[in-house]
Amino acid sequence: MAQLNNKIVRSIGKLIEAGFDDEKKIAAMTVDDMLKLPNVNISELTMISRIQKAVKANKVITFLGGGGTDEG
Repeated sequence: MAQLNNKIVRSIGKLIEAGFDDEKKIAAMTVDDMLKLPNVNISELTMISRIQKAVKANKVITFLGGGGTDEG
């Protein structure tokens, strides 16, 4: 059984707290939007970028389960 990655969950929580609370808003985020997020470090920005790619590809559940998470 796949385990949820805690870093992904924390990053999604920060997105929701900042008002990016649905797929449409996350997909529409710009780099400037990401840089304006409060209390987000570089590794979290990378994770948020990967979350955005998963949302745009309609692969959120696969991403959350650890599949298709291309580290690069």
